[in-house]
Parts: sequence; structure tokens; C-alpha cells
Amino acid sequence: MEENNIDEKNNIELKLDEEVMDLDSIRKYIPEEAKPFKLVYEGPDIVVYTKNKQFFLEGLQKLKPLAKAIKKRIHVRPDLSITLSPEEAIKKIKELSPQEAEIKEVLFEPEFSKVIIFAKKPGLLVGKEGEIIKKIRKEILWDIELQRVPLIPSPVVNKAREIIHEEREYRKKFLEKIGEKIQLKKGGKSVGWARITGLGSFSEVGRSAILLQTKTSKVLLDFGAGMSSSTRFPYMDAPEFSLEDLDAIILSHAHTDHCAMIPMLYELGYRGPVYMTEPTRDLSTLLQLDFIEVSKNIGEVAPYTSKGIRQALKHTVTLNYGEVFDITPDMRLTFFNAGHILGSASVHLHLGQGFHNFVYTADIKFGPTKLFEPAFVDYSRVESMLIESTYGGKEDILPSRKEADEMLMQTILETVEKKGKVLIPVFSVGRSQEVMMTIAEYKRKNPDFNIPVYLDGMIYEVTAIHTTYPEYMSPRIQKLMLKDDYNPFAEEIFIPIKSSSDRKTVIDSSEPSIILSTSGMMNGGPILEYFKYLSQDKNNTLIFIGYQAQGTLGSKIQKGIKEVVLPGEKSAISIEMNVKTVEGFSGHSDRRQLLAYLNNLKSKPKHLIINHGERKKSLELAAAAHKFLGMETNVPKNLESVRLR
Repeated sequence: MEENNIDEKNNIELKLDEEVMDLDSIRKYIPEEAKPFKLVYEGPDIVVYTKNKQFFLEGLQKLKPLAKAIKKRIHVRPDLSITLSPEEAIKKIKELSPQEAEIKEVLFEPEFSKVIIFAKKPGLLVGKEGEIIKKIRKEILWDIELQRVPLIPSPVVNKAREIIHEEREYRKKFLEKIGEKIQLKKGGKSVGWARITGLGSFSEVGRSAILLQTKTSKVLLDFGAGMSSSTRFPYMDAPEFSLEDLDAIILSHAHTDHCAMIPMLYELGYRGPVYMTEPTRDLSTLLQLDFIEVSKNIGEVAPYTSKGIRQALKHTVTLNYGEVFDITPDMRLTFFNAGHILGSASVHLHLGQGFHNFVYTADIKFGPTKLFEPAFVDYSRVESMLIESTYGGKEDILPSRKEADEMLMQTILETVEKKGKVLIPVFSVGRSQEVMMTIAEYKRKNPDFNIPVYLDGMIYEVTAIHTTYPEYMSPRIQKLMLKDDYNPFAEEIFIPIKSSSDRKTVIDSSEPSIILSTSGMMNGGPILEYFKYLSQDKNNTLIFIGYQAQGTLGSKIQKGIKEVVLPGEKSAISIEMNVKTVEGFSGHSDRRQLLAYLNNLKSKPKHLIINHGERKKSLELAAAAHKFLGMETNVPKNLESVRLR
């Protein structure tokens, strides 16, 4: 057997230099039985399109040693010449699938030799040890992708999937182009140097935007909106930032201060990839559409239209937690659970071949919540880290989640007893669903609790997206939804507000109720209408459960202001209702959790850079990390660059 070929045991002589492996080099390691086949890049992956039926069914196992050697994912897909016709394939799929799976739609993407099966219970299509999906695959000879239909109907999920499907021909060429670009520039084992520049979120909360540069690559980590009109945009005029030179965008999670400005880049001409998890794709689409609407309502013009959002969707590449992807010639990306909201990710970037390992935590929660596991800490290597500090100050010690739940329910019950209404300003993504879970659990233990919980703003739509991706939530929630067939978000006490007349009915009702409404900092949204009419009744209660940024209306009310002029109004209204703050629901780690996170990291970073916090809080966290953990710390301001290596 020739040197550098595959031996009888399917092991590769590990003399391959993965830095210079192109398709021609890889082709000679594909087994003979795959022939005839076509080899292509699809983004960071390599795909073998084979005309050999048996190799399509069994070849992936034989390619594992090669994938390991070149450190790339390899897929095996059928050439269209061997696939069953779509009409016959649909018949077979329905014939072999259990009715309980509730298949809703079947779509074909011949460009990828793929069939997408949408089902309410896709796990039933897999079967024990994959026996059902294997049988279907063998019969139809199409690559199969399973997608869960939202348990609560979601127009945004449907539309995002529709756009991805409609643009499949473009995306095929786009993904091939990405792969070729990454491989074409593969070079040596050192990137020479690496640094980050803050375009936003340094010594402030909001407009997260970090530019990571090496000698070869430029990658943007998040691109969000600021908390006020004066800090609305990241710094795009920084000399380091050039849209033409940008290789990729990485989106950590779907909150407005991290994702809102990404479509603007596409309207300005960017046509590269944006990497994120699948839930983040759907949630960020919803938030970006809302950003356009909110801008209009406050008399401002959004910096993009729905066309920019569609362009972003066309160029989105989704990754699961733990998957390793080459995103530039010298950067390898892996997402890990951040514990913050659905699909939120901390970003691990391997620079060069062992040159440097950098982690951008983004927003993290290293503590128990109703929905998610704590942030991932088992990184094998981290030399430098950029960490948030929203609650990094000396006094930022939050109560336990158990105490927070008890305090929330106690306040609700006290208000209900007085026949009052409870008004809770919330962010549509994250805190809304955490509060819903607390109330749903109380309802399950106390069946007589039948107080209606009205959901206004985007809360119900965001909740629907949560039901689409139970795999991204905690094992406990997965068990409830997938095994016990109980959807806590579908409790009958949860009632969506669908119109202004619905809102008026709730306000005018003399019956007690709970109202969850956006926006979370009371700087816009339907919360203001409820507040306007409910604030003069001392039997009502306003409960803050989330972060209130300096200067926002929510912050002023939280601090005790007794009169306020609402946006668009001429006269002030008095605040007679009770105002309470229930700490402990935040999706951010408090000071103790941030230090515990750093202390529990399997690999301790030598260099810690701190952002996403008021400057005082960032400095206090830096001092503690240096004192207690011996880390070199840095608290830069916006527009400052920090060398990583």
C-alpha cells in the first residue's frame, strides 16, 4: 500500500499537514468504494457526493479517521442520480414513520441532496438506536434533516426556515465560496499576533461590538445597539474597522445590545458569513424586526430595512454547541453554553495551530435557573478571556433563585389579595420565560391558582421559539417537554395580548391579573400604556426583575421618583402604585458567580479583559480577579486595542 494512504483498518498515516490540505490532496484518501464521487467544500465542512448507494449508507464511519486527521467535519450525501423521486420518497417517509411523530411538512433541497422533515415529535422518527431514520434513509436514499415544529405556532421560525429554503441555490454557492476562501489562505502555524479593539460595550452596558484581528483575519464579535440615542451605534469609524476586510461575524446571542445592528452591515454591502446557534438565528430575526418597529414608534429611522434582515439570514451559518468550525484560515470557532438565554453561547477561538486560545464569554450565567444549565467551564486551553461585568461591582450580590421565586410569588399573592394588578416590565427574551416558569410551577403545585397572566409585546412569539428548541434547555425541561409531554409554557393561565383593544380590556378590568410586558427598561413598548393607567392605584404593584440601565425610565422609577412625564405626554403622572425590585432573576452572573466561574475554569486564563459593565463595576471585578485569582487584568475603554499575543 502506498505511503499516506488508508490501510486495512481505515487508519490514516498521520503525515498529513492539515494546514495545506486542499480538495485534490484530500481526494486520494477517499475510499475506492465511494467512486464515482464529487468532493466539495460547504462552509467549513467537506462533503462527499457519491453515486455508490452502499457508501452513502455506510461511508461516514469509514471517513472518521480522515476527518480526525484533517480536523474537519466530513459529510456523505447521495448524488441525485441514486435518490428516489420526491413523490415516491414522501410516500415511503409516511409509510415508515409512526403517526405519533405528527409530520407536518416535507421539503426537498436537491442542491444539497437533502430532504427536511418537519414534525412535532422528531425524536419518534429517529427510533430506538436510530432504527427508524436509518430505515427511511436506506429506502429513499436522500440525506435527512429533522426539524421540530414549534409546540406553539411561531411565524418567525416558519419565515426564517422559509427564507433559508428559498435561498438554497444561493446558499450552496455561498457555502462553497466560504470553504474555498478559508482553505486557499491556509498558511503557517503562527498567526504572528492577535488583538481586540472595542467598538462598543467597553466601560458601558450595551452596543456590544468587538473586532478581533490577526495578521490574516478580521472577525467581528457581536454588533448591537446602545441603550440610548447618543450611544446607539458601535464605532464604525475606528481606523481598524473596514467592512470590505471583514472575514466573518460571530453572534453570541439574541439580545438587542448584541444583535440589533448586524442587518445594517448587510445593507452596507457585507456579504460574508455570520455564525450563531439555530435558536439565536430565529430570536435575533424577531428582535431585528422589532427594532425597526420600535425605531418608527419613537420617531427615529432604523438603520436598515427588512431587506437587511433577509440578507443576514441568507448568510447565516448555524452551529451546535461543541462543534468545531474553521471560520478563517487561522481561526477555529467553537460555541459553548453560556447559560444566559436560549441558544446563548460563549465563543472559543483557537488561533493558528496552538498559537493562542481566546474566549469571549459574552453574557453568562454561572448559577441555577429554571431553563438552562450554568455556563460551560471545561475549556481545555484558554490563554486570554474577555468577560462581562454587568453585575461585577462590590455590592452586586444577588439573592438565590429560590429566594427570588418566593419573593416574586409572595408579592404577586399580596397584590392579588387586594384585587390589584401586578405589572412586570420584562425583556421578551429570557426573563419573560423565567418568570413564566416560576408561575407555571406554582400553578402546578396549587391548581386553584387561576389568576390570568397576560403576555404583551413579543413575549408569546419568543416563548413559541423556546418550544422549538427544548434541546438547548436544561435536562429537566427537556424531560418535561419531550418525555413527560408537559409544556409549562402552554398553561391555560398564559394569555397573549393580540391587539390594543385586548390591552384596554385588561386595563379596564376590575379583576386582579398579572401582566408581563415589554420593554424591560420602560424606555418604550406596551409597558408604558399599562403604567400610564395603572400607576395611580395603590393596590397595584410594579415589579422590576431585570437590569435597569442608567438614565432609563425604569431606572428612575426604581430609584424612587414619584412623578414622571411619559414619552409623548405633556403632563406628569403621579406614581401611587407599589414599586418593588425582585433580584435574582437576572440572566447575568452576579459578582460571586463571576468569580466562581473564573475559579472553576479548567484552564485559567493568564490575561483577563473586562467589558459589558459600568466602568466602576468593571474595575472592581478586575481588582478582585487579580487579588483572589492572580490574573493579569485589563479594563479598556471603547476604541482602545488590547494585544492578546
